[in-house]
Amino acid sequence: MVQQGDIYRVDIPKSQAIGSEQWKRRPYIIVSRTAINRLGNNVVGVPMSTKVQKASQHRILLPVAEIIRDVGYPDPFQDSVALTDQIRVLDVSRLEVKMGRLSDSAIISVGLGLGFLFDIL
Repeated sequence: MVQQGDIYRVDIPKSQAIGSEQWKRRPYIIVSRTAINRLGNNVVGVPMSTKVQKASQHRILLPVAEIIRDVGYPDPFQDSVALTDQIRVLDVSRLEVKMGRLSDSAIISVGLGLGFLFDIL
């Protein structure tokens, strides 16, 4: 079951992106509520980038200590940024492999970044 805060590798082909939309294979943080994820075949995700210079009020810096690698995922994580301004609805069939999950405090930080982005705080 896909849970809020999980990190999955997702491949968005360049042919499905326009302009500055994120594409290629990269980690996505699931930001939709776990209860909602159970209801259908879609989840809401935020892509991650290792270009930490992109961090800002709404692009949330995620120190590697706040990223919990899944036991079955072999590659290490790096300091990253949650690109909340690139939020995307994903069909669950796009979720290739579970890479890990965020710590509870990092999930809250990403939520605050989304709140700032949408001006709902």
